[in-house]
Amino acid sequence: MKVFLDETPITGIRTDVDTTTRALVAASAIIPVFGFDDWEYSGLGEVLIYPNAFGDDYSTSGENDNVDRRTLGMVGLGHLSGVMILSKPDLIAGFENPEDKRNVGIHEFAHLVDKADGSIDGLPPGAGLATAGPWIQWIGEELKNKPRGRHHIDQYAYTNEAEYFAVLSEYFFEAPDVLQAKAPKIYEMLQHMYRQNTRSFLSGVMRRPKRVRRNAKCPCGSGEKFKHCCRRKR
Repeated sequence: MKVFLDETPITGIRTDVDTTTRALVAASAIIPVFGFDDWEYSGLGEVLIYPNAFGDDYSTSGENDNVDRRTLGMVGLGHLSGVMILSKPDLIAGFENPEDKRNVGIHEFAHLVDKADGSIDGLPPGAGLATAGPWIQWIGEELKNKPRGRHHIDQYAYTNEAEYFAVLSEYFFEAPDVLQAKAPKIYEMLQHMYRQNTRSFLSGVMRRPKRVRRNAKCPCGSGEKFKHCCRRKR
């Protein structure tokens, strides 16, 4: 995270950028590429933090009555190439509920992972030959047939190939148990593309620590019974 923050300017537009905001931007960037060695977002020059959602012309509420309130984040194109824009409240909201399958930060950085081969097309460079073919075929069938009862997937995923990849990336990192249970084929392909087993990782993180019994040896390594050692200090 430190390397990302040292190399990437994060600028507030009519809003302050505090330590929490910087940390959440960095977390959004690092989570998708944790499985890659020495990954760099070479095409990213700056992250702009907006005070709220914005429209296609990058205006926020109060500037334009036609602001599209659904735009929470964006990877800039054209004259804004190399710039990412994130709505501050929505960036924060994405981390407040880690299981709601919505994280605008991860969504936008997934687009940059996708873009690493030169185009945002829903097929990231880490796919590999064994996964690329099945993934392309899968997305093609999904977009052609639409949800087909997949009500657990946000409808925005069916906009195009790029959004399908980004939305499913949110599921992969925020709710891997749900994704693996309801769409194991998608989970397996994303696991290969991101080189991460998020379901296993999160299960380990969330697993409750074993309770130490009073007469067991203290886990601190003192050799004494827990009741005579660290338990007494609590």
